[in-house]
Amino acid sequence: MFASVTSPIKNLASLLLVVLIAATGFSSCDRNDDDDDMTDPGFDRGVLLQSAADNIIIPNFESLQTSVNDLSTAADAFVQTTDESNLVAMRTAWVQAATDHQHCSAFGFGPAELVLGSYAEVLGVFPVNESGVEQAMLDPNFDLPNSFDRDIRGYFAVEYLIYGNGLSDGDIVAGFDQNRKDYLQLIIGELKGTVDNIVNTWKTSYREEFVSSTGTSAGSPISLYYNAWVKDYENLKNFKLELPGGLSAGQTGPDGTLVEAYYSGISRNLIIEHFANSKNIWFGASREGQDGVGFEEYLETVVGGPDLITQTKAGITLIDNAIADLPPGPLSDNVGETEIRVARDQFQNNTANFKSSMSSLLGIDITFNSGDGD
Repeated sequence: MFASVTSPIKNLASLLLVVLIAATGFSSCDRNDDDDDMTDPGFDRGVLLQSAADNIIIPNFESLQTSVNDLSTAADAFVQTTDESNLVAMRTAWVQAATDHQHCSAFGFGPAELVLGSYAEVLGVFPVNESGVEQAMLDPNFDLPNSFDRDIRGYFAVEYLIYGNGLSDGDIVAGFDQNRKDYLQLIIGELKGTVDNIVNTWKTSYREEFVSSTGTSAGSPISLYYNAWVKDYENLKNFKLELPGGLSAGQTGPDGTLVEAYYSGISRNLIIEHFANSKNIWFGASREGQDGVGFEEYLETVVGGPDLITQTKAGITLIDNAIADLPPGPLSDNVGETEIRVARDQFQNNTANFKSSMSSLLGIDITFNSGDGD
C-alpha cells in the first residue's frame, strides 16, 4: 500500500524525483515476465519445466490415478460383498494409493489448487477427526462438496474407516453398515474425481501453460513449482516428524496419534516415499530413477551454485541415513525415541539448502509463510 501525497511539490528537485519514479514504474510495467530474473545465468528454465512436467509431475499423477481407481473398484467390491477377504484387498489398494500420494503432494498448484486449498492440504490431512467422520456419515443432509472440513475426507479418512481404531477385522466388517458404506464410497468418489480432473487438465491444457512461461516472478511456473516443493518439504518435517515427536514449541511431549497413517501403521514407509519425491525434484529424476533436468542442473550455472550442490548432497545423505535409522514398526509407538529428533534435526539443517540459499542464488522469491526462519 502506498501512502497518499497530501502536500504540494515545492521545488524542482521534488518534481524531478516524481518524474524519475514515474519513469521507473513505466519501465517495470513494460518488462517481459521472461526477462524478470536480474542475474540471468543463461540457463534454459524451459527445459527444467518440461522435464518436471513430463518426467515427474504428470507420470506421478497418472500412477496415482491408477491406484485411486483401483481403490474405488476394491471399495465397490467390498460394499457389494462385505467380508474380510475384500477388506484386505481394499487395504492393499489403499496402501498403494497412499504411497503414490506421497509422490504428488508437492504439486499443489495449477490443476491441483482446489477450492479449499492445495491438493495435499485438502485430501492428505491427518490426524482424522474421528467424531466428525462419525457425525457426517449419520447426517442425512451432509453435503461433502460444500463442506469446509478437511479432516473428515481424503486418504486418511478412508484409512480410518477400513482399518478402524483398535478393532479386529471381524469387528470392522460386522460394523460396516450402510451408512459406513455410503460414506466410504462418497469420500473415495471425491478422491477419484479430483485426481481424474488433475490428470486431465495437466494433459489437455495446463502442461503447455506450465512449460511456456520461463520467468521467475511470483506466480510464474518456476516459482509455483519451487515454492510448492519447498513447502511440501517443510510439511514433511513439521507434521510427520516434529509434531508427533513433541518437538514443536508449546508441546508437552510426544503424541503418537499425530502421525500420518496412524491406523495402518505405515507412517515410516510414507516418510521414505515422501522424501524420495523431494529428492527427485531436486535432482530432476523420475520416480523410476531416469535422470532429467532439475534444480541441481540449474544451480550448476550460477555463482555459488556448485558449492551449494555439494552442501545439499551431503545434507540429503544425512537425511537418508536418519530416515533409515527410524525404529521399525508403527511410528506411533516410537515417537519419543531419539531417532525421531535426529531425523527432524537433519531435515531442519537442510532446510536452508533447499530454501533460503537456493532462493537467493536462483532469484526465486519464497511466496509462502513459514515459521522455520530460513
